[in-house]
Amino acid sequence: MGLGRQAEDGGEEYESRCYMDLNFIELADRKARFILSGVTPAFANSIRRGMITDVHSMSIDDVNFYNNTSVLFDEMLALRLGLIPLTGGTEYVPASECTCNGEGCSFCQVSLTLNVKGPTVVYSRDLKSSDSEVVPVEDEIPIVKLFKDQVIMLEAIARKGCGKDHAKFQPAIAASYKYVPQFIIDECDGCGKCEEVCPKKIIEIEGQHAKITDELQCSLCNLCRIACDTGAIKVTGDAQSFVFYVESDGSMSAKNLLVKSVESLRDKSDQLNEYLKSFG
Repeated sequence: MGLGRQAEDGGEEYESRCYMDLNFIELADRKARFILSGVTPAFANSIRRGMITDVHSMSIDDVNFYNNTSVLFDEMLALRLGLIPLTGGTEYVPASECTCNGEGCSFCQVSLTLNVKGPTVVYSRDLKSSDSEVVPVEDEIPIVKLFKDQVIMLEAIARKGCGKDHAKFQPAIAASYKYVPQFIIDECDGCGKCEEVCPKKIIEIEGQHAKITDELQCSLCNLCRIACDTGAIKVTGDAQSFVFYVESDGSMSAKNLLVKSVESLRDKSDQLNEYLKSFG
């Protein structure tokens, strides 16, 4: 990707270009591994933090209890409900941005009801949503066990938020990265000590020489380098290439999570640019 700018008269005022590559190693619905190259650690961390704090998702934010004779206090039950990931909600806006000024309306919140009598185990599937698109990601998430004649009757209000508002809005279960490992192996005598100590089991002795079978699995622990008596092994990380691992809670795909993080970073950059322009 290249970035540049021209002066208002059509001439080139300055040129600032960066080129980056993104290559997926693994891409499933809820998890992804990819290599991001040609960027600084600060940029890589901005994408990671964006997935954790800036991507919006729906979550139960308020609970109105009408009857609760279960073994859990209202507060404990509300906490469990808030941790159930919900699908959909892209068309809703955060309550703080809604025209209702936070009063609550069909544009910023969804109602889910729960009305169950024991004996039974209450699962996430028992939540009935007013919007068929905003429902629990999984049907089999246990909420509470009800014994004979115990009752739960409540209304849960789901709203849109992001991780910096509360952890329950965070769609990323995992968002981490590491440097792409780089190996240099010289004058190896094939003693096999590096193979023995490697926790990832990615070193094999082939003939009289150590061989790396999967560099990307390396955790950069440097145990192989320490174990090598001849100092033949050198392990470093590429400061401009990163291996990312991303896992979603199911409220959105891992790919969407990455895209929304990048969009958030772009929007912040645009806002900063506009702010700086105000200084002339």
